[in-house]
Amino acid sequence: MGSETAPSRRRQTALAVIDSYNKWSMEAIMGLRTEDCIQQILPKSLGRPAMDNAAYEAWFGSVMPHFKNLTVTVDDIIEDPGENKVAIWAHSSASTEVGPYNGEYVLILYMNEGGDKITKLLEFVDSSHSVTFFPKLLEHLAQKANATGE
Repeated sequence: MGSETAPSRRRQTALAVIDSYNKWSMEAIMGLRTEDCIQQILPKSLGRPAMDNAAYEAWFGSVMPHFKNLTVTVDDIIEDPGENKVAIWAHSSASTEVGPYNGEYVLILYMNEGGDKITKLLEFVDSSHSVTFFPKLLEHLAQKANATGE
């Protein structure tokens, strides 16, 4: 049997990112980013702009209340020490008012020199699912707001 080596700091940070979403804690999610971190939801065909921390926190903070029991599971993780980045293939499930949510992602996490913070996060989403699910959720929320006079 070969000896096990401890996971690199990069890998630990990447797994902490996944754990922060499983905790469903904005503080945990944002705490793993550098002050100048940029996140972009891809592919570009979705037309989503790159977001700095403030924009991401505002956008994701508006989404979070509508998802319950989110669970993210890592399917594979690839580390590139030379480029100081980690790629994660993952899937998630959650409950929403419009039915179950099941997402699939590839996250490319660019790290700071110490490997303990994310400087850039590229999030490739299941575009086929995203273009049907999110408009359905937004329509439901708009109807709910109109019904309550908000």
